[in-house]
Amino acid sequence: MFYVLMYQHICLSPHFDDAALSLGGALAGWQAAGEPCLIVTICSAPPSGELNSFAAYLHERWGAASDPIAIRRAEDQAAAQRLGADLLFLEQHDAIYRHAAYDSAAAIFGTPIADDLLWTSLTSQLQALAQQYPNATWYAPLAVGNHVDHQITHGVAAKVLANLRWYEDLPYSARNNARDQRLAEVQPILDQVIAIDQTLAIKLASVADYASQIFELFGTVAAMEQELSTYAASVAEQGFAERLWRGGQV
Repeated sequence: MFYVLMYQHICLSPHFDDAALSLGGALAGWQAAGEPCLIVTICSAPPSGELNSFAAYLHERWGAASDPIAIRRAEDQAAAQRLGADLLFLEQHDAIYRHAAYDSAAAIFGTPIADDLLWTSLTSQLQALAQQYPNATWYAPLAVGNHVDHQITHGVAAKVLANLRWYEDLPYSARNNARDQRLAEVQPILDQVIAIDQTLAIKLASVADYASQIFELFGTVAAMEQELSTYAASVAEQGFAERLWRGGQV
């Protein structure tokens, strides 16, 4: 993929679909306005070694048991192209491949383990990228829903990056009052509400590009479109929007 010398917007995506789900409308709008965007997908490396039972179970649910990472990388590339953004894989392992302790849903939505190597490896990678793109605005997950990969990305980004904004992790932000719980924990300041009336359809199509994840996250494409549209309408005073935050506790 061709990379421009300078990006105005760089979105950190812990997994293959997080940028499209949470900030796809804004990314499409910025790119259409001539503001170059880069999506940095962090956990994008194939598993090494034997899968634990939970990872094997997820592979089966994704319907991508033969080579799930190759399939998901292709989905990510299709979605980024649809949004108009460039894409960079950091080649880190997803939690389910990274440490034996992440062997259940409770574990991956719990407290990150202290010796998780992602803390140090992601720190060095983001430091290097920050030097390469010193004028960019960065976007990282608020870590709504508490997935350990989102929590680590949030914590490292807060320590390493300047000019940083938080996006609301979807679909977690739309469910079970999780967004308000996380806002109470972190106490960030509202930074911007971005209208996405003109780009909502592009966002929804980019999320649909992640075909392996639709059943796991939403059940059907129609249910995905309904949930994300309803949430975008709830964020906006009128029309549809995405929301960004800044600051807060780490």
